[in-house]
Amino acid sequence: MEYSELIERAIRGRSINSLAKTWGLPQKTLENYVKGKSLPNYSIAEILAYEAGLTLEQTVRILINEEQRRKPIKEIIAAGFLQLTNALNRLFYGVSIS
Repeated sequence: MEYSELIERAIRGRSINSLAKTWGLPQKTLENYVKGKSLPNYSIAEILAYEAGLTLEQTVRILINEEQRRKPIKEIIAAGFLQLTNALNRLFYGVSIS
């Protein structure tokens, strides 16, 4: 099961606003989980497992797989920022940071 399927299964067509209140989360936080902008912490993983009818182990494995899928993208972005920072430092200060 993919992360998006986990979220869909846990939400079951209910409103984000009502679920956020029920689950004790800010609505924006739950929206970020639903949109895939961020991944839930362990406490929310337990709620998702219950709501989706999965074991906690299954849910954590789905979250781990999603985190691993996203990791290369984060590394590419971090490397790009480092190159940009080095270029700006050389431009403005004549300094190179490794």
